[in-house]
Amino acid sequence: MKWKKFKKERISLNYTVMLLPHSQKKPIHFKTPVWTFGLFFLGILVLSGACLFFAGSRHQLNQVREEKAKLEQEWEELASQKQMADIENEILKQARETQEQELKELEQKTRDTLKELEDLVERESQIRQELGLQQVSPEDGSQESQTSEEEPEPSDTDHDTGHDPDTEAAGREEGVSRESSSMIVYTAASEILPQYTVMIAEDNASFQGIQSELAFLQNSLTEKSNQYDRYLATIEEQKEAQAAEIARRKALREAIVSRALQYVGNAYVYGGNDPNTGVDCSGFTKYILGNVAGVYLNRTAASQSLQGQPVSIDEARPGDLVFYSDGSRVNHVAIYMGNGRVVHASNERIGITTSDMYYRTPTKIVNMLGD
Repeated sequence: MKWKKFKKERISLNYTVMLLPHSQKKPIHFKTPVWTFGLFFLGILVLSGACLFFAGSRHQLNQVREEKAKLEQEWEELASQKQMADIENEILKQARETQEQELKELEQKTRDTLKELEDLVERESQIRQELGLQQVSPEDGSQESQTSEEEPEPSDTDHDTGHDPDTEAAGREEGVSRESSSMIVYTAASEILPQYTVMIAEDNASFQGIQSELAFLQNSLTEKSNQYDRYLATIEEQKEAQAAEIARRKALREAIVSRALQYVGNAYVYGGNDPNTGVDCSGFTKYILGNVAGVYLNRTAASQSLQGQPVSIDEARPGDLVFYSDGSRVNHVAIYMGNGRVVHASNERIGITTSDMYYRTPTKIVNMLGD
C-alpha cells in the first residue's frame, strides 16, 4: 500500500495548461510520469550535443577549405615566379651573348689599333732615318755655315801652285748648295715631326679610351654574370623545393596504400569506424585518410563523393578514392592502389580486401589530397 501510494503521488507529475488564460473556460489539467519528462530532457541534451558536433565539424571543414585555397594560391604564385624567372633567365642569356660578341669585336678593334700604332712607330723610324735627324741638328748646320764662311780666299800662292780660280769658285758654289740642301731638309723635318707627334698622341688617347671602354664592359659582364648565377641558383632552389614536394606527396600516397593494405582480411561491420575491430567502406576510407594524411572526410560514401577534386581514370593515382553506385546513388567507395587495383571494405562475407578496379563500373574518381 505504501509503494502504490508513493508511486501514485511521486512518480507522476501534475501539469495544468491554460490554453486561454483570459477566457472563462475551464483550463486543461493532465498528469505526466517522471520518466517521460526525463526522456524529454535527455532528448534535448542529445539534440544540443549533435548540433554542437555538426557545428564544430563544419567549422573544421571551413578551415580545411581555407587552408587548401591558400596553398593553391601560393602554388600559383610560385608557378608565376618560376615563369618570370625563366623569362629573365632567357633575357640574361641573350644579353650575355650580345656582350660577349661586343667584347670580341672590341678586342679585335684593340688589336687592330695596336697594329696601327706599331705601323706608325715603324713609319716614324723610317722617316727619321730618311731625313737623317740623328746626324743633322741646328747647331751642326750653323757650325758648318760658319766654317764655310771662314774659308780663306785664294792668294797668289795658289796661283803659284797651279790652282784654277774658276775651279775654286765652282767649289765654293757647290759648298753653298750643299749647305742650302741641309737647311731645307732640317726645315722639312721640323715641320713634319710635330704632325707625327700629334698623330701619336691622338692614337694614344684613342687607345686609352678603348682600354677604358673595355674595362667598363668587362665589369658590366662580370656583374651580369653574377646576377645570372644568382638567378640560376634561385631557379635551382625552386626546382629542388618542387621536387621535394612532389616526392613528399608521392610518399604520402604510397603510405596511404601501405596503411590500407595492413588491414586486408579484417572484418566488415556496417557503421564501423575502426578497421581493427570492424569497419564499412566509407568508415575505412575516412579512417585511413584521416590518420595518414590528416584529411577530413564525411561519414557516408555518398557525402564523400561530393568532396575533393574529380579526376579522370587516366589521371588516377594511388590514394585517390573510387566511387561506385547502384544506378541511383553512390553506395560504395574504395582506395585506388594503382595498376587498376583497389583496396576496400567489401561486405560482411569478404571483409577488407583488394579487387580489380572494374569489378564494378566506377562512377567517379576523386583526389582528396589537393595535389
